[in-house]
Amino acid sequence: MRSYLCLFLMVFLGTAATAQKLNVQREGDKLFLDHKVAAKENWYSIGRIYNVSPKEIAPFNNTTLDKGLAIGQMIKVPLTPTNFIQSGQPGTGEVAVPLYHKVKEKEGLYRISQNYNKVPSEQLKSWNKLSSDELSVGSELIVGYLVVKQDVSSLAKDGQSKLTGATAKTTTAAATTTGAQASTNPPAKPTTQTTTPPANNGVAKETASTTVAKPVENPPATSTVSKPVSDAPGTEGAFAGLFADQTKNNPANKVSGECDSFKSTSGWKDGKYYVLMNKVTPGTIIKITSTSTNKSVYAKVLGEIPKQVENEGLLIRLSNSATAQLQMPNGKFAVELQY
Repeated sequence: MRSYLCLFLMVFLGTAATAQKLNVQREGDKLFLDHKVAAKENWYSIGRIYNVSPKEIAPFNNTTLDKGLAIGQMIKVPLTPTNFIQSGQPGTGEVAVPLYHKVKEKEGLYRISQNYNKVPSEQLKSWNKLSSDELSVGSELIVGYLVVKQDVSSLAKDGQSKLTGATAKTTTAAATTTGAQASTNPPAKPTTQTTTPPANNGVAKETASTTVAKPVENPPATSTVSKPVSDAPGTEGAFAGLFADQTKNNPANKVSGECDSFKSTSGWKDGKYYVLMNKVTPGTIIKITSTSTNKSVYAKVLGEIPKQVENEGLLIRLSNSATAQLQMPNGKFAVELQY
C-alpha cells in the first residue's frame, strides 16, 4: 500500500511540474528561464532539456563547466537563436513550448512588445487569442516559444509542432528587424502584385509578394498630412460617451504637452482610439485636442510610455488612426488633454 502511495505521489508531482508554465525573465536585453537543479542533473543534462549548449549556460551564470551543481541551486538558462523563436516554425524533430510573461500594473501590449524583441503586437494577439489591445493585470501572455528536441527534452510533451500565425523562421537576434515599432505612417495600401511595405522607424521589413493585390484595412498616407477617418462612428471616436460618464461627477484634469503616434490597426473602422501615458490608470478615457487644428478625439489609456530615448519629453503616444482623425502631419505636435 505504501509503495502504491509513493508511486502516486511521484506521478502527481511529475505531472504538476510538467504542467507549470515557463515564465520568461529579463535582465536588460537578456532573456532567460530560471531552472532549479534536481538530483543527478548537471550542465549537460540541463542543456539537453532546454536545447542549449552547456558552454553557453555556464558563462551566462558567471561560472565554468568544471564547477559542479548543487541540488536546489537556481541557474539561469539563456534564450538564444538556437532555442527561442518568435516567428517561423520548429524544425524537424523539434517542438515549440510556449513561454509566458505575467502582465504587471500599467503595462500594455505595446510595452510588452518592445520588451520582447519588438515582437509585433498582432502576433501577441494571435498567440493569446486577444480581440483587443487591452490586458488584465496578472494575466499571462505567450511572448515566444522554447524550441526543444522532441526525443530528448522532458519539456517536449508540452510543445507543439506547428505555431499558428507564424511565417518565416526568425531567430532572437533577428527578431528586432521584424517587430512592430511606433510609426507615424499608416500602412500603405498595395496597388500592384508585388509590394514592399514602407520602412517602420528604420526597422527593416520583408518584401511581400502575392498573386493578387490584397486590400488592407488601413488607409494609405498620401501626403505629409494624415488622412481623416471618415467612416469612424462619430468624428471624435467610440469612447466619447464613456468620457462624459467619467467626468460627470468629477472635474476633468487639464494638461498640455507634446504628442507622437504609434502604429495600430484599431480605430480606422471602429473609431476605437488608444493612447499611452505615464501615471494614468489604464482604461481611463482622455480627450485629446490638437492645438493646431483644434480637432479632438477620445482615446483609452492602454499603459505607460516605454522608457526609450525617442520617448523622452513626450506627454503621450497616440494611435496613428487617432492622429489621422486630428488631421495632423507625421511627427510630434502639441496637444491639450482632459481626463
